[in-house]
Amino acid sequence: MNDVPSKRANLIVLSQADAPHLKKAALAVEQAACRNLGYLSYSRSHYDYHAELIASFPEYQLYLVDTETNYPVAVANSVPFACSGPHKLPAEGWDWLVETAARTKDRTPNMLGGLAVLVPAIHRSKAYSRVMIQALIDLAKSKKLNGVVVPVRPTAKAQHPWAPIADYMSWTDDSGRPYDPLLEVTARLVAN
Repeated sequence: MNDVPSKRANLIVLSQADAPHLKKAALAVEQAACRNLGYLSYSRSHYDYHAELIASFPEYQLYLVDTETNYPVAVANSVPFACSGPHKLPAEGWDWLVETAARTKDRTPNMLGGLAVLVPAIHRSKAYSRVMIQALIDLAKSKKLNGVVVPVRPTAKAQHPWAPIADYMSWTDDSGRPYDPLLEVTARLVAN
């Protein structure tokens, strides 16, 4: 793809700390992006910790803003957290990340946890999720963290509620790439 969104003059990545006036607009983007993700039920971790973590770390909430409209077109939520040693992300994935970030909030962080990359349907297929995942990687580097953990929630899974998640995760397109758009983007970024 030659036309990389991050190179377009009218798009810029800002944090909530840099642009607090965009918080309501970013919330509207999040709600629009999550509207059709019904299989992602809110967990106890979400209810207990998510809002507090997001509020505690405004510099880790990123907005991809169209400077012509001054409106976000994508959002990435993340939190710093502390963990020791090499870890394989446990099956609890997202819940583990939220609980670990809440539990280690007062310790010096060494990792960045991506909680969500949200792009509303009107802006999908524009590579904005790729821009936001790269922005999380760049944020981790700028904060001198050791890496990024993103427990990916496949965005097209809600269209296939009958498919077991293990089967769905193995689906590929005719080119052998992951079937799910977010999994495909993530696979490409990891390969680079």
